[in-house]
Amino acid sequence: MRGTNITALTEKYRKAVASPFPDLLTRAFAKRANLRYGENPNQSAGIYDMTNSNIPRAVDIRLVKNAKEGWSATNFMDVVRGMYVVGFFPMPAATVLQEDEQHPGAAAVMKHCIPSGLARQHNGNSLDDIYCKARDVDKRSAYGGVVVLNRPLDVVTAEAIHSSFVEVVAAPGYEEGTVGKFDDKKELRLVEFSHLERIPRFVGDDTDGLLDFKMLPTGNVIIQEPYLCRIRGPQDLICDPMVKKEDRDYVVARDPTPQELDDMLTAWYVNLGTRSNGIVIVKDGVTLAVGSGQQERVGAVEQAIVKAYQKAMDREGIKYNPLFGMMGSHHLSHNPLEGAVMSSDAYYPFKDSIERAASVGISATIQPGGSKQDYAVIEAVNRHHMAMAFTLERCFGHF
Repeated sequence: MRGTNITALTEKYRKAVASPFPDLLTRAFAKRANLRYGENPNQSAGIYDMTNSNIPRAVDIRLVKNAKEGWSATNFMDVVRGMYVVGFFPMPAATVLQEDEQHPGAAAVMKHCIPSGLARQHNGNSLDDIYCKARDVDKRSAYGGVVVLNRPLDVVTAEAIHSSFVEVVAAPGYEEGTVGKFDDKKELRLVEFSHLERIPRFVGDDTDGLLDFKMLPTGNVIIQEPYLCRIRGPQDLICDPMVKKEDRDYVVARDPTPQELDDMLTAWYVNLGTRSNGIVIVKDGVTLAVGSGQQERVGAVEQAIVKAYQKAMDREGIKYNPLFGMMGSHHLSHNPLEGAVMSSDAYYPFKDSIERAASVGISATIQPGGSKQDYAVIEAVNRHHMAMAFTLERCFGHF
C-alpha cells in the first residue's frame, strides 16, 4: 500500500524532551581576538573559543586581507552562518547531477545572518556563474553583503566579485593571483577558512562540546543542544506522507521529479539559515526568494511570493511600485515561479499556504509535517497536482 503513515507526528510537538543538562554547567572560553565593535559601534566585542572543543581550532577562520581595522561582530556572524549554509553542498545528489558534479560548488550572499541569495552548481556551471546567480537573486540586498564560497576562489570569480560592492569574501582557499585582484578595494576583507566539513550539521556529527547559548536581557541563559539535521539526502525524505482522518487515508499522490528533489534539498538547507517563520523558494538550484522572520505562516508564503516577483522584475529592469505588490509582474518575459519548489521551516497549519503557492505555479513543497490539518494540506496538494515531501523535523530559528 502506498503511503508512509505519519498521523502520530502531531504528538511530537506536545511532549517534553528529557534534558541532559546538569544543575550547574560551567564552560571556559579563551579569547581569540578583539573585534572592531559588536553588532553596533557603541558595543565593544571579542571572539572567544570554547576551550573544551576542538572544532573552533579545526575550522580555522583568518583574515587574508584586512580593512576597516578588522571586522565587526556582524561580519564574523555572517561569515560563519554562510559557512554553515554552503557547507551542505556537496550534498547527496538525486539523479540530475552529472558525474563531475558530485561535489557541487555553492555561493551564498549573506546579509544580517540570512542568505539574500544562494546558488549551487547546476548542469556544470562555473563558480563565477554560481556567484553571479546568487548575487542577482536580490541585487539590492547583495549590496554591501558578505560572499561565502564552498570552493577556493578562482581568478574569474574574483573578477566577478570585484565588479560588485561587498564587505567580506570568505572561501576555503585563494588561487594564485586572486588576492591581488582586490588591492584597490581598500574596505574589503578577505577571509580564509579550513575544514568546512567539521561544522556539525547532521544527526551523528561530532558536536565536540558545542552548545547553543541564547543570552536573554534578564541575565538568564537558555542552553540547548546544537541543531542537527536528519536529512542527508533524498532517501531521508518522506515523499508519500499519509495521515488518517475519520477512517480515511490521505496520501500525497505525486512523486517529485529528480529536479524537484534536488531543489527540495537545496530549499530545506537554506531554510536552516533563516529565521522563523522562514519560507524559501528555489528553482534549478537557485533561490528565487528567501522570506524570513514573519509572524504568520501564510503571510511568510505571501511575502516570499511577492519578493520573488519583485526581484524578477528588478532583474528584467521593469519599474514597479513596491507599495502595490506584484503590479507590473504581467510584463515579465516568463513566470519565474513556474515549476519552483517551496520549503517551510515549520508545518503548514492550514491549506491556505498551498493554495497561494499553487496559484503562482509552484509545483512542489517540502515541510516538516505534524499539523492537525495535514489531511487538508494533502488534499490541496493533490488537487493542484503538486508533490510534497515531509522532513519530520522542524528547523525554527529565532535569534
